[in-house]
Amino acid sequence: MADTLHFSVNIISRKDGRSTVAAAAYRSDQKLYDERNQRSFQFKKHEIQPESFILAPSHAPDWVTDRESLWNEVEKVEKRWTSQLSREVLIAIPNNLIQEQQTELVKTFVQSQFVEKGMVADVNIHRDKSHNPHAHIMLTMRPFNEDGTWGEKRPFTGRLDEKGKKIYQDNPWDHKENVQNWRNNYQELVNKTYERLNLERRFDLRSYERQGRDEIGTVHLGHVAAGMEKRAQQNALQQGVEYQPVSKEGQLNLDIQNANRELRKYQHDLAQINSSIIDLEQKKHELEMDIRRSLEKSGLWNYLSPQEKTAITFVRNRIKEDVSLSSALKCQAQFENWEKALEKKMNAIKAEASIIDQSKELYNQYKNSPDNTIAKDRAEIHLKRAGFSVEKYMEELKERTIVFRKNLESFKLEKEKFTENKTKVDEAVKVLEDVSLTQAKILYKDDKKLKELPIREIDQLIQEYRKSGNLIPLDQAPEYLRNKENPKPFQEMSLLDQYDKFRKDNQFVVNWIRSLDRKEKATEEIRLTNPAEYAKRKEEMEKQRVAVAERLKHLKTSLSILEKAMISHVKSQYPSDSRLDHLDGKTAVKILRANEKEKRVIPIDEFMKYLDKTRQDLSDSHGQNQDHPESQGRNMEPRNQYDDNRVQAEMMSNIAYSINNLMDDSEKGRKTNIERSLEENKYRRKNNDGRGR
Repeated sequence: MADTLHFSVNIISRKDGRSTVAAAAYRSDQKLYDERNQRSFQFKKHEIQPESFILAPSHAPDWVTDRESLWNEVEKVEKRWTSQLSREVLIAIPNNLIQEQQTELVKTFVQSQFVEKGMVADVNIHRDKSHNPHAHIMLTMRPFNEDGTWGEKRPFTGRLDEKGKKIYQDNPWDHKENVQNWRNNYQELVNKTYERLNLERRFDLRSYERQGRDEIGTVHLGHVAAGMEKRAQQNALQQGVEYQPVSKEGQLNLDIQNANRELRKYQHDLAQINSSIIDLEQKKHELEMDIRRSLEKSGLWNYLSPQEKTAITFVRNRIKEDVSLSSALKCQAQFENWEKALEKKMNAIKAEASIIDQSKELYNQYKNSPDNTIAKDRAEIHLKRAGFSVEKYMEELKERTIVFRKNLESFKLEKEKFTENKTKVDEAVKVLEDVSLTQAKILYKDDKKLKELPIREIDQLIQEYRKSGNLIPLDQAPEYLRNKENPKPFQEMSLLDQYDKFRKDNQFVVNWIRSLDRKEKATEEIRLTNPAEYAKRKEEMEKQRVAVAERLKHLKTSLSILEKAMISHVKSQYPSDSRLDHLDGKTAVKILRANEKEKRVIPIDEFMKYLDKTRQDLSDSHGQNQDHPESQGRNMEPRNQYDDNRVQAEMMSNIAYSINNLMDDSEKGRKTNIERSLEENKYRRKNNDGRGR
């Protein structure tokens, strides 16, 4: 009968009041400083020092290997109070393996399941109890991009919703099936390890129910109950009596163990068979979907060269999904982004090399120039702008040269790795294009229409068939793929929705300008103390100022166009009403909102009635007594209905006043003939006086 091992996954979340720095300090027996909480964490030492190490992807920055830096950076990048900070995987380790074998087992599992997919893993193996070795695996919630920056938890789809907000994909790491996949993979790895070591013991990490066993699982004791039971066992041993559980959990587990023991007497053979069952359907599905298995089945795999086989295997391991032309192209796109990141790094390295060379010339100019001369002062100023001081130039030059050489060496290694792997990806794409075409010819019986379709569209048809079993007719393929790639557009935003969006954008720009003003004020404080940093910040702020100006210009233009569109729309609703001849944007917005709320076009006369009614109410309020019967009747009106009526009346009267002001102001700004004559005479007198002087 197969044994079981504990395997669980939980989330360390800020909303629960937890800190990843504190969690890492406890699991590693290290004293760590939490920058966010401004305190150090150090817990009671374990009986045996944990074996601790950090595994990270090759493209992760160097600081991730420092436990304190890693989790403080996690606390910084996760800004929300509800942020999920870390995913912890707790696994039991077989106790009859030696320590080196246990460590190798854990490292292999962590590397294959998490690190190769972009996550950083902080691993701590606890061996306080010889019968219960286990590993705490703390994972970052975000992967690292190829350029060493933090990635996104939820990738951006590239689309916006009807309100202009970004639409994000689900976080693939949050899928429920991940835990089961990790558990299955750990079980498989452990069993393969035992098979390789010629050990007979085997493990099944599934629950009794999923294994098809009728036995009942025991309950978790917890540290309090476990301590009580341990003391009871020691007392029983000293007194020479039989041990009896003292906690409710311990007694329950004893009853469960007795029941299972009786059950195993009658179902030993059946339990032994069930414990060895493997999910054959899932395995069969994996074999059918894997391109390598598919190629082996068709006989094409044997015709591939070793380089081509290596290329396909590399893409499969990198993408972590069934290999197809689509996934290979996705991998190729990732390498294009990586190439752009490398180009940026190269430009930065060249710029730093240029600064170091120029600084040497400037320092020589400074040394060779006489004191109190413009040349000497100019050289000192330029050195400061480059980030050097004349007093400590040689020390600073040495430090920057060391960092530069380190960055250059790291860049060369990354460039070599990129070039080598990109060749593999390009080779895999080429092979998979041929494979897709071969498969399509089999599916479509060598239809001549295949020659009219691009190879990428052919691959999409194959993937559709593999997923759903639907074979799309070739004459319908272009339209089908077009509809699939270009889903129905979102409902067009109304004029009012667009107006509200632009108003929010405008407020965002205003806040941006205020933020720049504050940053500029703070930057002025380091103008004399740190000229290099000051110049860098000023340059960055100038770029932002230009961006703000462009954004503000675009918003003003857009709002102006939108207001004209709203004015035109309102006039189309009231085609023959001269009172709206001089309609402005603000009044048009008010009228459109009222019509949208009422779900009808409200006549202008209905608005104007509220103007007369408001005037009448004001005049009546001066002579009205609180004890007047009508006043009492109004006070008896239900509160909610009264509030709704009051809001409605305020909206209608507000629009009425705006329309009335348009009518009153329609003649404003027009000059009469007399006013024109007076202005002309005034202008002539002014010119004559100027000539006389």
